[in-house]
Amino acid sequence: MGEENCTAVAEFILLGLSDAPELRVLLFLVFLLIYGVTFLGNLGMIALIQVSPRLHTPMYFFLSHLSLVDFCYSTIIVPRTLANILDKDKAISFLGCAAQFYLFCTCVVTEVFLLAVMAYDRFVAICNPLLYMVTMSRNLCVELVSCCYLGGTVCSLIHLCLALEIPSYRSNVINHFFCDLSPLLSLACSDVTVNELLVYILASFNEIITIVIILTSYLFILITILRMRSAEGRRKAFSTCASHLTAIVIFHGTILFTYCRSSSGNSADADKVAAVFYTVVIPMLNPLIYSLRNKDVKEALRRVVSSKNAPELRVLLFMVFLLIYGVTVWGNLGMIALIQVSPRLHTPMYFFLSHLSLVDFCYSTIIVPKMLVNIINNDKSISFLGCMVQFYLFCAYGITEVFLLAVMAYDRFVAICSPLLYMVIMSQKLRMVLVSSCYLGGTVCSLIHLCLVLEIPSYRSNVINHFFCDLPPLLSLACSDVTVNELFLYIVASFNEILTIVIILTSYLFILITILRMRSAEGRRKAFSTCASHLTAIVVLQGTILFTYCRPSSGNNEDADKVATVFYTVVIPMLNPLIYSLRNKDVKEALRRVDDYILHMVELGEGNCTIVTEFILLGLSDVPELRVFLSLLFLLIYGVTFLANLGMIALIQVSPRLHTPMYFFLSHLSLVDFCYSTAIVPQMLFNMLNKDKTISFLGCMIQFYLFGTFVITDVFLLAVMAYDRFVAICSPLLYMVIMSQKLRMLLVSSCYLCGTVCSLIHLCLALEIPTYRSNVVNHFFCDLPPLLSLACSDVTVNELLVYIVVTFNEVITIVIILTSYLFILITILRMRSAEGRRKAFSTCASHLTAIVVLQGTILFTYCRSSSGNNEDADKVATVFYTVVIPMLNPLIYSLRNKDVKVALKKVLGSKLLFEKLFS
Repeated sequence: MGEENCTAVAEFILLGLSDAPELRVLLFLVFLLIYGVTFLGNLGMIALIQVSPRLHTPMYFFLSHLSLVDFCYSTIIVPRTLANILDKDKAISFLGCAAQFYLFCTCVVTEVFLLAVMAYDRFVAICNPLLYMVTMSRNLCVELVSCCYLGGTVCSLIHLCLALEIPSYRSNVINHFFCDLSPLLSLACSDVTVNELLVYILASFNEIITIVIILTSYLFILITILRMRSAEGRRKAFSTCASHLTAIVIFHGTILFTYCRSSSGNSADADKVAAVFYTVVIPMLNPLIYSLRNKDVKEALRRVVSSKNAPELRVLLFMVFLLIYGVTVWGNLGMIALIQVSPRLHTPMYFFLSHLSLVDFCYSTIIVPKMLVNIINNDKSISFLGCMVQFYLFCAYGITEVFLLAVMAYDRFVAICSPLLYMVIMSQKLRMVLVSSCYLGGTVCSLIHLCLVLEIPSYRSNVINHFFCDLPPLLSLACSDVTVNELFLYIVASFNEILTIVIILTSYLFILITILRMRSAEGRRKAFSTCASHLTAIVVLQGTILFTYCRPSSGNNEDADKVATVFYTVVIPMLNPLIYSLRNKDVKEALRRVDDYILHMVELGEGNCTIVTEFILLGLSDVPELRVFLSLLFLLIYGVTFLANLGMIALIQVSPRLHTPMYFFLSHLSLVDFCYSTAIVPQMLFNMLNKDKTISFLGCMIQFYLFGTFVITDVFLLAVMAYDRFVAICSPLLYMVIMSQKLRMLLVSSCYLCGTVCSLIHLCLALEIPTYRSNVVNHFFCDLPPLLSLACSDVTVNELLVYIVVTFNEVITIVIILTSYLFILITILRMRSAEGRRKAFSTCASHLTAIVVLQGTILFTYCRSSSGNNEDADKVATVFYTVVIPMLNPLIYSLRNKDVKVALKKVLGSKLLFEKLFS
């Protein structure tokens, strides 16, 4: 009777933090803000430590790993939590739940050990400052960090294995916001005493070990500090320790509270609140309390920001602004399209919203694309005419937006204060007059500014300290007297601000009076919510404009102006479609209706074609007798791939002898080989042993995108390595000068960028396919050709683009490779030393063999017409470059190399972790 309601579950439902609907938006915004700070803080800290030689010390080495762990376990939890807050479907698959718990547990236990290691690092730094760098050697630091990761992996693996032994659950509803062990155990039907006991023992053991290390370290630190004669030295040391201990107390306190109590005393709500601290809050705080208060970090940040040659920062800024601009384009153009096709949104409010979206899109497009080009390009010039056009258009749309916000405030006033007459007052004619007036005001004001700027005859310099052609930095460069320009700028900006703010304040004053007179609490809440969104955007936009343009020029700080300008040129255009409309029920309902209509039309027009939510991968063979053999074979190959490539990366990192351009590229080749093999093989092995061979549509698209990205990157990397060999053999004396760190970073970044862009193009076109004849894919992973063969719609464009992109990539890379090897061959033949020729030929033969295998299979698979495709032949060919080549590359490129063998011998012979483990 006790097992009646117990079943094996396929998915869990996460209840989340709160079931109160009115808190959903607030919680979403709060957690989104915290995660954004966590994301930027931790990744920014890692990037800063990597690019700043001053921070290449043991302390910051551990900090970079702490930031990585914080970022990882926050990313494992928060995005899923945000999705569940807004989505009615809060289900997570059993496998997804297990994966989330395992990864989260690994990162948390790793962080526990890292905090102890950092305490030991502080002990050595304060108690033995003269021997600090000797004691905390590179090898010891790598050893300690590896132990932390190993401890986290082993502990979480033990918990996962025991959790997977639970056969059934009373319910699949988890009263938590992520898959944690305690709420899972509370749902189990079977006896979980062993699980609970092990949780208690491992958590207590880890806590005791780490706390003993921390307390012992700080006891010696305290004794050392009290012996210091310098008050400044004591203050500085106490300050550092206080920050570290604060974080330790918060982190360890919540863990002890959550996991080291007996299960009988557990409160699910208390556990959830406690869990918020170490899954959401602490990852945000750590980069602040550990590093941003640190003078070294501030100085490094200042140097990086002021440096004109910081390629890593440039790539980071490029990716951030590209992402923001992508959201801006899709959000605003999508809003305009939605309003146009949805009759329900043909109201004055959404009429103004569509124009606001248009203006946001336009002035963001005027600024951001040119800024992105300048970030990655050394030539940052813009013609005088181009500069004037950019300034005029930006100014026109910026002022138009200011007026539009005032018009929208008036629209809200009419809607709330005179709802019965709303459609009569806000007639089509009045709406057109109001919008036209906004555009006219923007055009006239910017035209006046432009005419005055064109009167400036000469400039002291043509270097503008800004990211676009704005008026204040232009005026600061003028040779002539620009008092009239500055005065007019101040007068026009102040007039526009005063006029629009008066309209806004007057409108909202009447709105407030009307809302307070409402008898319905729900009506007041809804009205206040709408006003809060509007006013938030107004304050952000108007505040930055007033800060930038309505101050006297003597008080201007150009760096502050640039930061302020980013808000209303880059950030606000992205936020507006969200804060104005995506929180709106009418917009959500219209979007749902459009989706339903598209689905209905597709079902009418396509007959047996349907929209698929998952695919079935048939795999390599349907012969049952071969399943075990194939799974063992591919498991062995993947094991060798895993160890060989990651081992190669680790070896290159720890061996100074291998810190050359050749091995720099080899480490990236190993990383790419590992990544695209990992994107394919684990899923393939799972499908071989499992009857359920399904993969979700989203999972299929992600697998295809990642695979495409890494394969194309691999192709370009091989070409880059051919060029590297050309320089090394043909210009050996200038090798290190030509292949500088900057050039190497540029070449590798270009390879990754090409891979990302090409696969993104294919992915976007694949996502445009509305329906498929079947969801059964005759392949062992989600590759493009078998997906296209199932499409109902015409995929000629997709096939043509595959053919063109692959052929183009192949032609470009093969030309680079052949040209490089032609010059290499000429140089080798001119060598007088037979030993030198033999060695060079040997290196070239290995490289060319790998190129022929990879390029040959890619050409065979993708550069044939679809009519001649044989799916079985494609599968066999694909096995080579997805499974076999990633295993072979570390062998044919490196393990045959004397430098690698010597480095490996030195590493194995040194006092590293392996020796300590096995001695």
